[in-house]
Amino acid sequence: MNALVLALLLQAQPAAPAPPPSPAEAHAPAAEAPAEAHAPATRAASESRAPAAEAHASEAADHGGGGPAEVIFHHVTDGPYLWGFFSSKHTVYLFVVAFLVILVAQLAVRSYKGGSVPRGVGAAVESLVLFIRDEVAEPNIGHGDGRKFTPLLCSFFFFILVSALVGLIPGTATSTGNIAVTLALALVSFAAQQWAGISKYGLVGHFHNLVPPGMPWLLLPIMIPVEILGMLTKPFALTVRLFANMLAGHMVITTLLLLIPLMGELNFFAGAAMTPISIVLAVFIMLLEVLVAFIQAYIFTLLTAIFIGMYAHPAH
Repeated sequence: MNALVLALLLQAQPAAPAPPPSPAEAHAPAAEAPAEAHAPATRAASESRAPAAEAHASEAADHGGGGPAEVIFHHVTDGPYLWGFFSSKHTVYLFVVAFLVILVAQLAVRSYKGGSVPRGVGAAVESLVLFIRDEVAEPNIGHGDGRKFTPLLCSFFFFILVSALVGLIPGTATSTGNIAVTLALALVSFAAQQWAGISKYGLVGHFHNLVPPGMPWLLLPIMIPVEILGMLTKPFALTVRLFANMLAGHMVITTLLLLIPLMGELNFFAGAAMTPISIVLAVFIMLLEVLVAFIQAYIFTLLTAIFIGMYAHPAH
């Protein structure tokens, strides 16, 4: 549509003034006169179609008509939400996921009242919390410091997990499919990593631990920038890894479903034959996305624990 509008606008532009005709052109056959007589009418028709095309393009943009890819890919695309009441759909579901995580945590805490054994939601949350504390935090950070960072690691795990699971519901959005959200999570992780070293060794001692002891001073101009670069690449790796993995699943589903109209453009029967195949494969990938949600939440939490342990217990 944009190309059509551009073409119509180019046609509607007045032509550059022509140079004066040469004597040979002045004696051209009179049969060319009728064709030239129709040129103003053609330009007038083009000018009348150009505003209509512009109005149609703006109307399509206002209604968000972006084709089947945009409809299927709505989980990770961002934009105004709920008739423009909210400026960002990902921001809305970020708060929705945060509310759900807090609600589940409160339900789990209430299940312990009265000294009863937790069941249902409380038992499920307890098992995940114990797994993060015993298998992620303490082995990688230490028995003393692991418990201190367990609440932060649990917050990362449950937020990323619930965000990915909510994003699988039709009509919703995956907030961790937005690189700004994953960057914010990575920056919180980076702050925790630096705090783990600074709180234990002090500001000077923390940065002194970045350089291996006993290193020749001639290598310091090389090692110090390398260590600082390695410190900054950790949050970058967390950001890109989580964002790319959340985006990849939706891209695969979109590609599989778009094979239906693509084959339909070639042949009606090819599109009809491709429909069940694409739907079955897309459903399989969506079921696989449930597993990916747990895996990515675990990997982000595990890497954060490993990075915190590197600064809390530097080993050179």
